[in-house]
Amino acid sequence: MIRIRLAEMLARKRLSIVELSDRTGITVRDLEVLRDQGAMALRLRTLDCLCRALSCTPGELIEYCEEPPR
Repeated sequence: MIRIRLAEMLARKRLSIVELSDRTGITVRDLEVLRDQGAMALRLRTLDCLCRALSCTPGELIEYCEEPPR
């Protein structure tokens, strides 16, 4: 499972989702979908905007986790 670590990055940078929206031009709703792991896809342009605004690398924002057996 691919996990987007947006909530952790926002906490580390002490930013609100509204502030991140203002910095990136990405809507608050779209950021909430990413934060809540509801996104089915992530555009490279969006990833680039997030990394620039959060001063991080894609590897810090995205992680791979093994899914637990069902």
